[in-house]
Amino acid sequence: MTDSITLTGITAQGTHGVLDFEKERAQTFSVDATLILDLSEAGQSDQLQTTIDYGYAARIIVDLIQGPHCDLIETLAEHIAAALLAKFPQLEKTQITVHKPAAPITVPFHDVAVTIERSRYIDSSTSKKENKEVERSVHTVVLALGSNLGNSQETLREAVVALDNLPETQVIGISPLYQTMPWGMKEGTPNFSNAVLQLTTTLEATELLQAIHIIEAAHGRIREEHWGSRTLDIDIIDFDGRISDDPFVMLPHPRAWQRAFVLAPWSDLDPDAFIPGEHGGYITDLLENCPDKNNVKRISSTWILGNAQTPEESVY
Repeated sequence: MTDSITLTGITAQGTHGVLDFEKERAQTFSVDATLILDLSEAGQSDQLQTTIDYGYAARIIVDLIQGPHCDLIETLAEHIAAALLAKFPQLEKTQITVHKPAAPITVPFHDVAVTIERSRYIDSSTSKKENKEVERSVHTVVLALGSNLGNSQETLREAVVALDNLPETQVIGISPLYQTMPWGMKEGTPNFSNAVLQLTTTLEATELLQAIHIIEAAHGRIREEHWGSRTLDIDIIDFDGRISDDPFVMLPHPRAWQRAFVLAPWSDLDPDAFIPGEHGGYITDLLENCPDKNNVKRISSTWILGNAQTPEESVY
């Protein structure tokens, strides 16, 4: 395939670098991005939805330049490539060049740049090793999704598509959409939209969490405020019923048992579900005893189709 869209010189300020002062004082970074995809339908239809909105792609790149710190521009390039592949399902391959013209080098120079090329179907994880005889186990996973900034419902729909497009991953269940009043947040915080998904995947828990962070970043999530508003939040709630105290991905989610915005949509999706571990139990029982169960309302059972507007009912 030779069709492509090219963006050059996307520039923003960021705090990326190994040295201490680079982590505190922003400097200029510039990114060139080549987006490789089949543009024949776009050329024939003249419709934006058949191609990639390059303005949106540019905003994703700027958000990541301005976002969480990376020691290496190689890492920043990886995050940008992965975010674009997660955001745009029609994108087959992307080439990303990150320029750091103000790099702290003690000899005269004009620029430092790193270029990477990543394909949707190339994965450096063990699932893509050359030894095709090794089959990976299929895992069943429960995820909780939330958003309260921007067009939250559309963001959640896009997240479902991005998750379903992960390698060897398939969404097999989507709960009704719920509206949740913010708890423990400052006055005026917008209500959250929440849903729960079931999926199957051959990715391991840490691999899935890394992919989730990329999808969140593609929607402008900056992981700075632990309790606060966010464009997109995706949590692994259950992974094959495992119990793990790994600090990177604790299983089951340590606070799922006390969150009505997880338990209510999950009980709609799978009323027989059970959370293992110290605070475990059947989710219907946990929901019945949940102190904030009256803070959630079901919005729509068909929200994934794009027609959720106002609450259907007060469920509890």
